[in-house]
Parts: sequence; structure tokens; C-alpha cells
Amino acid sequence: MKKKSFRYTIACLSVLGLALASNIGKDFYALLGSNSEGELLSIFFIVSTLFILSFLVFYLSHLIKLPSFVVAIILGIAAKPLLIPIVHHEEVLAAIVGLGATLILFSGGLEIPFKNFRKLIWKITSVSFLGLFITAFLFSWAVWLLAPAFGLHISIIASVLLGALLASTDPAAIIPVLKKLRFKNKSIKEIIISESAVTDVVGTLLTMVFLTLAISNVNMANINNWYLAVFSSESAIILAKQLLFGALLGLAGYFFLEVLLRFKKSYGKEFEADSAFFISIPIIIFTLAIFMGGSGYLAAFIAGLIFHITEHLRETEKFFNNLVDGFMKPIIFILLGGLVDLPSLISYAPIGITIALIFMFVIRPIAVFISLGYFTKFGAEKLTIRDLLFISFVRETGAIPAVLMLTIAAFGLSGIEGLVEIGMWSILLTLIIEPLLTPAVAKYLQVAEVMKDEKEVVLKNIPAIMLVTRGKSFIDRFPIVNEWAEKHGISKVVVMLCLEDKYSEEVEKEIEKEANELFQKTKSKNKQEMTYRFISRKGSLTDNINTISQTDHRIISIFVGKKMLDFYPQEIKDLSIPFNFID
Repeated sequence: MKKKSFRYTIACLSVLGLALASNIGKDFYALLGSNSEGELLSIFFIVSTLFILSFLVFYLSHLIKLPSFVVAIILGIAAKPLLIPIVHHEEVLAAIVGLGATLILFSGGLEIPFKNFRKLIWKITSVSFLGLFITAFLFSWAVWLLAPAFGLHISIIASVLLGALLASTDPAAIIPVLKKLRFKNKSIKEIIISESAVTDVVGTLLTMVFLTLAISNVNMANINNWYLAVFSSESAIILAKQLLFGALLGLAGYFFLEVLLRFKKSYGKEFEADSAFFISIPIIIFTLAIFMGGSGYLAAFIAGLIFHITEHLRETEKFFNNLVDGFMKPIIFILLGGLVDLPSLISYAPIGITIALIFMFVIRPIAVFISLGYFTKFGAEKLTIRDLLFISFVRETGAIPAVLMLTIAAFGLSGIEGLVEIGMWSILLTLIIEPLLTPAVAKYLQVAEVMKDEKEVVLKNIPAIMLVTRGKSFIDRFPIVNEWAEKHGISKVVVMLCLEDKYSEEVEKEIEKEANELFQKTKSKNKQEMTYRFISRKGSLTDNINTISQTDHRIISIFVGKKMLDFYPQEIKDLSIPFNFID
């Protein structure tokens, strides 16, 4: 308890220190002057500030165990005086937000295995299109009807835009939570992850249609008319162009990514310059799609969805993921925090919190049961009521809604008072409440179990090396590890198996038998006496590595496959135990 209190004290002092430094530092812009050199120096100062804030987001979120998005918003609010040159400069804000959204959606496409997407296409399509439309429609009405009860006036356009931009779920917030669960019906996890990526695109398209109508000064009497306008000929033309050119440019992006991949396959080696080409593709197709009247976000998503990264671009993918997760996503939420006026956020708290709770526990279940209820009776893999209840609970709102909120703010529309504040409360509460309770809800509904080991890992206190695996890949790697151990005078090798969501006692026993046979064959060929041990764990591989690293088991090195680089959480990147990566 004392340790936890100390962590929160450090975090609070950091935020207060940042707020104080920001209020002092805002005068620095005046000292730089308003000439061209002063403006250039201001840009350098702001960019460096964003880098530092992204750094703080990571470490503070891990210190107090809050979602990084929530911490980023808090830091953005604290650093608001320093961010004024960006948040009050519409062109700069739009450029940063557009770039961030493009890379985030491209990343979202890369996270979905295309074969899984095709297998569940009808369920995903139903919840991502019909479910999203219902969510947006009900949310808009909820805001419009409840505002007078709280003594507020929220315009129809603000209500409509809020419904559209908040309707999508966020894969970056959902995936880490689901990784710790072992589902009885594995398609549930795939539906939720795929939905979160697809709704990012669909929600963006719906928001852009409404935003286009709002910019055109279209005046409609009620919310029903706004949503019916989506099916009008004017909206149909907008959507057709967005979909057509977005899809075509997405395919073009996929083609160029395949060119890069095939080039690397023939060359057999990665270079730093590969990352530059890889990152340029989603940005270029985004630009061209917008130029043609299409959806640049759809283009980026499709290119990522169809493209499949192999081991020939692992370093490039690692760099890209670090860029998106470590910089672009935090910046979006930092800027969102910079847009918020803290007194206004507090004044909108009653309606914001009420709407967010209705959003999670009333609107989301209605949308899920209407869009997926059909599949409880029909289809190859039927869903159960428990499955639908669990899907209903998972509705974290994250990066793309934040991007869309910033985009709308950058247009400087009139009559959207309260949009950012109410949207902010919905984002904050869905990111704070649902990730914490998801494992308990999954267990209560009996749709999944938490991947957790009851027994502690106990190893004899002698120097050893460990080979970790999620399946049978250790069989090919074991001779390399054994040779390394003999060469360095280590007499003990431990193989740790973590099947994670593929766990079953039958598979565990089968692999253990193969491991023991491998140990016996290896012993007969050894030049020195060696000790081998096989350990199977029910929890996630990364959690078990983290646990072992914090206990003195005399493990002097851990061997992992190169492909596992992508699975490392930030918590184990700074472990004291050295890692060896092998093919």
C-alpha cells in the first residue's frame, strides 16, 4: 500500500510540476519574438515539448497503472499553455492529426490477420456497420435529450457529430486486455479486435459525411433528418467517392508494400532506409485519396489489412510500431488535453459522466444485440447470449475518436460548444472503467478465463539459461541453445512453454513428452554433463518472463525467437536479464 501511495504521489507531483513549468514557460514564446527566426525557434521548442510529454506518458502510465491515453490527456491539460501555438493554429493541428490518424489506421489494419477477417466477415460487418450506426444514432439522441435536464444547450450538430465520432471502439486499448484472456470461443476475441479496427474507418466515414454537411451550412430540424441524410443522393455521392478512391488507393498501397517485401526477400537483409519507404506508403496513398475525393483513412486501413508482414520486415515493423505507439498515439491525446478548458470540463462533468455510463451500459448492449442477435440462431459458429453480453461490455473509445474530435475542432465550426468536453468524459470513463473490469466480467460470464498461473516457478539456485516458447518451435532452437550453454560453461537449460490461449492439458502433455525425448537424445551427444528441465505455464509468456526476471532464479540469459519481438510489452524491455534472439 505504501509503495502504491508513493507512486501516486510521484505522479501527482510530476503533473503539478509540469503545470507550473508550463505556466512559466508560456512567456518563453514572447521572448523568442514574432519574426521568422522566433517562429522557427518556437516550432523547435514545441516539437521537443511533445517528445518529452510522450516520454512522460509512458513512464507515468506504468508507474500508476492507468491507461496511457488517460495519462496523456491529463498531461495535455497540465501543459496547455505550452501547446497553445499548436491547438490555436488550425492548419498545424489538422496536419498533425491527419498524419497521426493515417499511421494509426494503417497500424490497425496490420494488426488483423486477413484470413480471420474473411472468416468472420458477416459478423464483423454487421457489428461494424449496423451496430455503429445504431450506436451513433442513440448517442446523439441521448445527448440532445439529456442536455436540458442539466441546464445546458447542446446544438443538434454537436449531438450528431458526437454520436458519429464516438461510435468506434479502439484496438489499441482493447488488445492488451484481451491478450490476458483465454476464450472458450476464440472467434469472440477476433470479432472484438476486428470490429475495433473496422469501426475506426466506418466511424470516420460517417463523421466526415456529417462534417461535410455541417460545413455546407445544411440546416436540419432534428437528429432523425441528419441520419436520414446519410442515405440521400448527396451523401451517397460523397460516400461512393470516399469508398471507391479509398479502396483503389488502398490496393495501390498494398502493391507497393508487396514490392518492398519481395525486394527484401530476394536481398535477404533489412536496412534503416526500409522504414522510410514503409512509412511513406500510407502517407502517400492518404494524400492521393484525399486529392481524388476519397477516404485517405480507408486507403491506409485497407493497405495495412491486406498486407502481411513476414520476417523480412521485422525490424521495420518494430520501428513503425514504436513510432505509432510511443509517439503518434500519445500526441493525439496530449493535444486533445491541450484543447480542453479545465473549468469547462468540470462544468460538463454531470452530463458527461451520465452520458458515458449510458453509452457503456445501455447504448452499447442495444447495438450489439440488434446487430449480432441473428448469429445466436443462425450461422456456422453460433454466438451465445453470454458472448453478446461480453462483447457489449467491451467498448473502449480511443485514438480515432480523439483524432476526429481534434479534426472538428480544427475546422473552427460554430455551435459545437460542449462537444470536446462531453466527448472527453466518454473517452476517459470507457478507458478507465472497462479495461479494469473486463477480466472479471469474462470470468463471471464464463466466456473466458484469465491466463494466470497458480503455482510459483521454483528452480534450483544454480546458474541456468532459459529457452521460452509458445509451441513446438523450441525443438529446432534447442540444439543452438544447448551448444551456447556448453560453450559458456552453463550446466543447466530450462525450457518454458506458455501455450496461452491455445492451452489444453492434452497439448501440454504431448509437447512435454517430445521435450523429454529431445533431452534424452541431446544428453547422449553432450561433451559435458548437463541438466535439463521442462516447465509449462498457463499464463502469458510475457507475464511469466516478467515474473521470473523479478525473482532471483539465477537465470543468466533468456533465449527467444526473433518473431517474438513484436509481443514484448514495454514493461519487459528494461529487464536486467539479457535476451538472446534466435531464428
